[in-house]
Amino acid sequence: MRTALRATTAALALFGAAIAAPATAFAASSPVEQAAPARSLVVAENCVKSKVIPSVFGGLTVKLTHSAHTGAKAQLRDESGKVISTVDQSKPLDLAAGLRIDGVLSAAPVFKQRTQGGSTPWSATAFPKLPADCISTGRLHSTTKVGGLTVKTYKSGPQDYSAQIVENGKRVGFLNPAPNAYQDVRKVGQRYVRLTVDGEVHSWTGATTASPKLGVYKVAGGTKVRLVKKDGLYGVQMTSRGTWSNWTYYAKGKSVILQDDNTIVVLNANGTLSNFVYGFAHQTAPVWKHA
Repeated sequence: MRTALRATTAALALFGAAIAAPATAFAASSPVEQAAPARSLVVAENCVKSKVIPSVFGGLTVKLTHSAHTGAKAQLRDESGKVISTVDQSKPLDLAAGLRIDGVLSAAPVFKQRTQGGSTPWSATAFPKLPADCISTGRLHSTTKVGGLTVKTYKSGPQDYSAQIVENGKRVGFLNPAPNAYQDVRKVGQRYVRLTVDGEVHSWTGATTASPKLGVYKVAGGTKVRLVKKDGLYGVQMTSRGTWSNWTYYAKGKSVILQDDNTIVVLNANGTLSNFVYGFAHQTAPVWKHA
């Protein structure tokens, strides 16, 4: 099971924010500060695409949003931008407003609209296309229950997995092979779901600091992390087998992951820290030690 925690396997999800920091990127040269480096990562904002089109009703517009997390959504808006009607996975058809979505959770949903009912033909518009890494492909590999969530994992090749997170029958999150994360903020406490490149799913709750406090924290198991702040951004540095890494990763609008052996540390954009230590039955938040 240790292989599930290799640095190359880190994949976490936070609702509405991506994790983007390969934990192996510890530099051996002089200390460098930088945002988390990209490794063909697909961050959360790249898995949500939107565009605005004219409505068939004069003066109105329709905002089309295609999300790997929640599927397709169309909002009919008036001249001031106020939403008049919405169709999505909860309600893909609104005959009164002349709106519908075909394939609301598919890779290629289509929006349709018309001004009248009966035999009036529908005008069709394709939703914005998502990058290939934002789309679940392959066969269903496993179905895992974590709390009130269901994680459906798909396999399209060796160490090529993706997953959809479902709650109460609705898709509420997406995990792809690149590090990203999902956080269920609608329950008491916080739940993190982790997908490895081996297709394994782990989750934990209750291991997040209450508020940011700059300085050194100790994680169960012995790892230490240092929380800093520069130009309004929180950053984190982590020890690797007892030695401080030469990299500081900054959470610029999204969370970042650092990993060493069996310990994962997540820095959220608001400066709070979470961790997962493999083999511990109960996860506890990092403990602040000193400035």
